[in-house]
Amino acid sequence: MKAGLVTADYFPNVGGVAAHVVGLGEAIAQAGHETHVITLPLADERKRISQLGSVTVHRPRIPKAKPFYSWLLHYWLKQFLKTTQLDILHVHGLRPLEATRNLGVPVIFTNHTSGFLKRISKGEHEHKKICKRLAHIQHVLAPSHELADTIQQIGYKGPVDYIPNGVDINRFCPDTSAFRQQHGIKQDEIVILLARRLVEKNGVIIFAEAVTRLKELSIRIVFAGDGPERGKIEDLLKFAGMHEKAIFLGNIPNNTMPEVYRMADISVLPSFMEATSITGLESMACGLPLVGTTVGGIPSLITENSNGYLVPPGDPVTLADAIRKLVQDSKLRHDMGIAARQKVINEFSWQTIAQRTIDIYKQHTI
Repeated sequence: MKAGLVTADYFPNVGGVAAHVVGLGEAIAQAGHETHVITLPLADERKRISQLGSVTVHRPRIPKAKPFYSWLLHYWLKQFLKTTQLDILHVHGLRPLEATRNLGVPVIFTNHTSGFLKRISKGEHEHKKICKRLAHIQHVLAPSHELADTIQQIGYKGPVDYIPNGVDINRFCPDTSAFRQQHGIKQDEIVILLARRLVEKNGVIIFAEAVTRLKELSIRIVFAGDGPERGKIEDLLKFAGMHEKAIFLGNIPNNTMPEVYRMADISVLPSFMEATSITGLESMACGLPLVGTTVGGIPSLITENSNGYLVPPGDPVTLADAIRKLVQDSKLRHDMGIAARQKVINEFSWQTIAQRTIDIYKQHTI
């Protein structure tokens, strides 16, 4: 099979969609299928054609602004398909969607982002607009049951399947980390990790409020990610006399993230909206117990009292209590970490996710 993955967000960007397409594309290629990614020039990655692992990456010079992006991407795809006969196009995210109409190739769409839910909340007029954009799509995939259900509720009549994000279980695995020593973390200090963009929908202010309630504990709080909420977070920690316990790493490239997870003891997902959290999967693969909210795809990751705890979104008191249990009980952390790693191996390896995706492709190419 020859597959084309179309996305506006890809390596070297840091984020969920970019990481998903990198992981899925490589796993599809490793399964023996010719795989192309069609994206944009991003940061220092500007070659028109390059290789990333086993995947051929195309970066046509197309402006990001609509409607020019849609028009020119459609034209580029039309010319590309004359020389490279793909069996399937798999669109990731709404931005490239319109460009894949009337190309004579089956089109699959993965609805990634929780931002989609904000669009839906605008009402019936928005629902009709989205269904019109999806009219040429053969199959919709969604990385959370919530997103899958929402697509059907707004009136899309085609098939919809839940397929979660995946993780590279060989690259993300338990090991020692030099980061602890580099950042002066004492052996008896428990590291609580928040690995995500510091934006409102990720619940980062609630997390900051929660950890200020843990002042008496021997902890360090590591923030791996950056964003507009960082100033508010720092102000909260300073006011509580906790700023010296915090380490702000800023944005970390994905190839360095295994070291970050390995420096931690607990990973927290305090989100208000979330699909199948990639940072949650990577944390679990590295043997970390999770504390997460009962939203989106997070309950698919956390089996209560087995590999972590689920708490209501927007509740810093309950969040703090769950984190405290793990900080104070080393055996509980250890056992939940082992369970987290095993759950990822059983359900969320990229090999498993890629095969489920390939099975969907085959429904429309055979």
